[in-house]
Amino acid sequence: MPMNSRETRQAFLDFFKSKGHTIVPSSSLIPENDPTLLFTTAGMVQFKQYYSRVVEPPFPCATTVQKCLRAGGKGSDLENVGKTPRHHTFFEMLGNFSFGDYFKKEAMQYAWEFITKVAGIKTDRLWVSIYENDDEAEQMWQDLCGVRKDRLVRLGKKDNFWGPAGEEGACGPCSEIYIDLRDKIEYPPCDIQLPGPNDGFLEFWNLVFNQFYQAKDGKQTPLEHTGIDTGMGFERLCMILQDKASVYETDIFVPMISRITKLAKLEYNKKTRVPVNVIADHARAVTFMLSDGVFPSNEGRGYVLRHILRRAIRYGKFIGFDTPFLYQVVDGVVEAMGSAYPEVTEKVEMVKSVIRSEEEAFFKTLNRGLEKLNELIDGAKKDGTKKMSGESLFMLYDSLGFPLDFAEQVASDEEIALDKEGFEKLMAEQKKRAKAAWKGEGFDLTVIKGKARPTEYTGDEKAEDSAAVQLIIKDGAFVESASAGDDIVVICDRTPFYGEKGGQVGDLGAIEWKGGRIDVVGTKVFEEAILHYGRVESGELRKGDSVTLKVDADRKAAVARNHTATHLIHKALRTVVGDHAAQAGSLVGPDRLRFDFTHTKALTREEILEIEDQVNRVVLKNLPVKKSKMSKDEAVKSGAVAIFEEKYGNIVRVIDVEGYSKELCGGTHVDRTGDIGLVKIVEESSVSAGTRRLEAVTGLGSLSEYTAAVTKLGEISILLNSDPAQIVERVKHQLDAAKDKEREISELKKQLARLGMDEWLRSAKKIGGATVVAKHVDLDVDSILAALDAFREKAGSGVFFLAASPAKDKVTLVAGVTKDLVGKIKAGDLARETAKILGGGGGGRPDMAQAGGKDPTKIPEALAKAEEMIAAALK
Repeated sequence: MPMNSRETRQAFLDFFKSKGHTIVPSSSLIPENDPTLLFTTAGMVQFKQYYSRVVEPPFPCATTVQKCLRAGGKGSDLENVGKTPRHHTFFEMLGNFSFGDYFKKEAMQYAWEFITKVAGIKTDRLWVSIYENDDEAEQMWQDLCGVRKDRLVRLGKKDNFWGPAGEEGACGPCSEIYIDLRDKIEYPPCDIQLPGPNDGFLEFWNLVFNQFYQAKDGKQTPLEHTGIDTGMGFERLCMILQDKASVYETDIFVPMISRITKLAKLEYNKKTRVPVNVIADHARAVTFMLSDGVFPSNEGRGYVLRHILRRAIRYGKFIGFDTPFLYQVVDGVVEAMGSAYPEVTEKVEMVKSVIRSEEEAFFKTLNRGLEKLNELIDGAKKDGTKKMSGESLFMLYDSLGFPLDFAEQVASDEEIALDKEGFEKLMAEQKKRAKAAWKGEGFDLTVIKGKARPTEYTGDEKAEDSAAVQLIIKDGAFVESASAGDDIVVICDRTPFYGEKGGQVGDLGAIEWKGGRIDVVGTKVFEEAILHYGRVESGELRKGDSVTLKVDADRKAAVARNHTATHLIHKALRTVVGDHAAQAGSLVGPDRLRFDFTHTKALTREEILEIEDQVNRVVLKNLPVKKSKMSKDEAVKSGAVAIFEEKYGNIVRVIDVEGYSKELCGGTHVDRTGDIGLVKIVEESSVSAGTRRLEAVTGLGSLSEYTAAVTKLGEISILLNSDPAQIVERVKHQLDAAKDKEREISELKKQLARLGMDEWLRSAKKIGGATVVAKHVDLDVDSILAALDAFREKAGSGVFFLAASPAKDKVTLVAGVTKDLVGKIKAGDLARETAKILGGGGGGRPDMAQAGGKDPTKIPEALAKAEEMIAAALK
């Protein structure tokens, strides 16, 4: 009986434990304090610092079963998922690691012993690849493990040199173990005779011999302590041990695939397996990403999650899903993997809620896009071209978010050609625009690349400083001088002005020199140069001139208060709602701060008050705010939090609110928390599914909020003739009384509508013996429905159709058909077709339906259409 997936995980860990390895739990998919990586892509990621000895390893060797995700950038498998028998986005990696304890010899022996003795894989199906010039590895495989020379293959750097994980880290030559599955693999067919990047020979274990450290610039230096980093694809091993033709046929995926096929009412076979595989893989990936605190957004990790989720929905559409379905597959993920990863069980309801919300939004996008696509297809048929332009395709994609592959599928069914070349041209232009998005006021900042020396920032100590003008830019070009009235950008050798970055606005102020002045209206940063934007108010400024730069100190202090407050709010949020509440964006200005964070639901009033209370207690303690510079590795080791979206150099700045929070940050901050003043949260809102936003004020901003609130309270108390202490009860009483009046008015309107029915019936048309009331009325929906009830009581047999326009851009339609006539005409058809004339839509039951539109001027046309349909059906 072959091992199932649970037994396979345990067998691997037990084997390496017996060899002296420490079992280490899987780390999160979000690399801890490693902003160079989007996701954990390999088992060694959590151990990177041990190889370089930035952190001394707490054990000589370790073993893990690690959660991994590869869905963007280097190593992404996204486009192959579902189409081959071996690729995933999310996957598990079995690994054993040595941090200077053992090297090649033991790594090979351990691997071969586990494969052949524990897993019981027959050696006559195994092959091994080595780095092209690694003679030592070739000899060791033969001498230590008995691998035949004709089963050893030399491959180049692309296939047999691994690392680093991210922009820097340990790397080295590697050796991969393959199994010949050419008799088992069905898709795609394989006629290659030797191992390599193909499906017939399945690579399932990679042994990396870490010998070098690669810096960001690509330079490699020998590691003082060589190490071992191995990674075996868990799903691939299960596929081999369970004798399956695909990873998707293993017991890991059975619960997911059975749910998908049951929901879609189809069989899992050659025709359906690609979309079903994709959905199963993506459901698992999204479940684990959400469980680890990644939420949908339009950037960073959240963008990758949303892309994977929407890709699953698109494949779901291919097999007939028109409403949310992916959230229901989550239960299959929990069934298969919940025992190994308790976090997916604990967070299942949150995960399903976020996925369903995203699905509902994307299905609306698809449906809107399909309506427009059908219009374009009709147009292409009518004009005889039978071709859709690149402009139309780009509009569908760019404005409506409609995927190109959907457009291709629908257009193909309708025998309409697509101008994909035109589409790609417009896409390239958009990418070019995006690439040049870092624009100054009217010029591309990249023109200064290599021309401007780094600007020394002195604003932490000074609000005013002298400097020399390094460059002047006018109308996108370098100039030697500028005169009064010129809009320019000035770059100096030093400045107290903070340039906009990291979510913090730039400083404002003035640049002055003898006989001249510039009002600085904006400050930005490009690379390490600080750019001052402004208009020359007087005098002439020349390149090389000595100037005095004066920052608006009060404004800068207000920004600093708000920036330090964001750090305190971030820490308090994580304390109150959980560590998943990570920063997802911020904007720090002088008037208020905005802080976006990952969280699935609105904060309660109690949670907001608790966050405020915690932050203000820290403010009242007047804790010192320390600013220090150190190496990034030192900062991370000290416990400083790194924000993924920020890009850090080797030397970083750490903001330490003593004993409370510590973050990597280059912004401006107060010296003590007491300088912030009262922190008041003024708004909590949604940014997108899984991302919330807090807005808050500090210092004088808090005073303004307090003053405004007290003033308004006083005005309301005067209007209500009530003591401020009793105002809430007074407002409740007034609201209850108003609701009672509204109910009375509504009931009177309904009665008038019923009474008016007698008059309408006297003037009603008779068509085929049936009574037809079709009118434009000035009634609300409830009154129209009351009139419909009266019509049914009094008309006997007939059709009812009323149109009302409660606003200048809104039309309400109600259609009713007595039961004896629904076989001839249906209310839903009547409402739907007439709504199209009004630029809307709707529908309902055969006997009663509602619809809406946006163009009241076309109500007469809609009424005529209704009468035309009724006459055609009843005559």
